Amino acid sequence: MKTARPPWARQCGERKAREHGFDSFPIDPFEIARAEGIQLWPKKPEQFGVSGGIVFHGDDVAIFYSTDIVSEGFQRFTVAHELGHYFLDGHPAAIMESAPVHVSRAGFSEGAQPIEIEADHFASGLLLPTTLVQRHLDHQAVGLEGIDALAEVSRCSLTAAAIRSAECSPYPIAVVVSRSDQVRYAFLSDSFKKLDRLDFLRRGSPLPNTLTRNFNAEPGNVASGRRASASTTLSAWFGARRRLELDEQVVGLGSYGFTLTVLSTEEPPLDTDEEVDEEAELIESYTPRFAYGR
Repeated sequence: MKTARPPWARQCGERKAREHGFDSFPIDPFEIARAEGIQLWPKKPEQFGVSGGIVFHGDDVAIFYSTDIVSEGFQRFTVAHELGHYFLDGHPAAIMESAPVHVSRAGFSEGAQPIEIEADHFASGLLLPTTLVQRHLDHQAVGLEGIDALAEVSRCSLTAAAIRSAECSPYPIAVVVSRSDQVRYAFLSDSFKKLDRLDFLRRGSPLPNTLTRNFNAEPGNVASGRRASASTTLSAWFGARRRLELDEQVVGLGSYGFTLTVLSTEEPPLDTDEEVDEEAELIESYTPRFAYGR
């Protein structure tokens, strides 16, 4: 497998949720695993950063997941990720080529293998199907409040809920994950991309002089999970011609050392035929991960 197929993997996850009778939140990956006859082993990681893994032994399959990080979102996403390796075509064979035991690592992996990217997107589709996310967001406040509510009802991490909100949102919203003074990745809703011609935020690019940059300058803000909010502009973040005002809501993601920023507006997109840069340019520059526990 040379390249990842994120949309296909996400659709496979959504289909498996439906096949197992889940038509509302929360979707239980543990129940799905048990229904498939997969053994589940909660355990502490044997090496730093290992979030879980899957074991193929003849006709028997087992999934183990770390309990070292006490986070329901972390554990649920880990199990859903390993289910991706079980269900997605080509994954078991690719894993068995090297060893019957395959481990996954929490956090943001540089140069992730295609099967890891696909397993992440399978997990996001399984736990946060598009239809359910859109139905939920239709009745929520714009911005971080709606994401908080989605994370709670879906029993997923705040980061996973934020990414899926940006992918499914009917209103303009951008999600940026940063560390120190650098951008790690960003997701923009389709309506946000149409606010103006935008410069995409690339991995490693410096944060603009905004609340987020000042927030990250104080490590205690991130480690303690503090929150802050302020007004910013579309031009400050994305080099746009419009000085459209945005809400900037920031939350530290604890011991992971990352910060989640949500940029949103209730302003409708421009009614223009002018082309807007496509997301493909962004995808070429880096591979974002869902970061199980964040």
